[in-house]
Amino acid sequence: MKNIKVIVIAALFSAFGASLTFAHEPDMSDEMAAYVARDGIMHLIGAQRNILRNMASGKSPDNRREFVRAANALAAMFAMLPTTFEKNVMVSQSRAKPEIWTNWDEFVSTANTLSAVAANIATTAATVGLDAGKAKIGEIDCGSCHTPFRK
Repeated sequence: MKNIKVIVIAALFSAFGASLTFAHEPDMSDEMAAYVARDGIMHLIGAQRNILRNMASGKSPDNRREFVRAANALAAMFAMLPTTFEKNVMVSQSRAKPEIWTNWDEFVSTANTLSAVAANIATTAATVGLDAGKAKIGEIDCGSCHTPFRK
């Protein structure tokens, strides 16, 4: 059930297009709302990546359909990640570096590369087999974004 919620959330984000806005408490600042959106998508990305890693490591039973779904969800989330940073705001809780906005094109390119890698993993698992997909999860290099763009 939890995984279905993640897919529904990701689908809704995708359906609403390039600019994500979230309803928030009346006393929540726009800056905090932007941070909450960014933090939320990062947690969703982490959850889907853990599904892949747990299957690859044997912590979770093999399930090719679930693996492909998680990889496709990652591809969608990586693709929409820049939209959550379009509003150039910083709050004290954020670990975002200013380099996200000063090197915006590189940030977007990195997110797009991660999206393409995740999509390729999904395709590989779906067409070649689960073991082939699992062998590729190391290609999702979170450090390629976190090192230059996260404190």
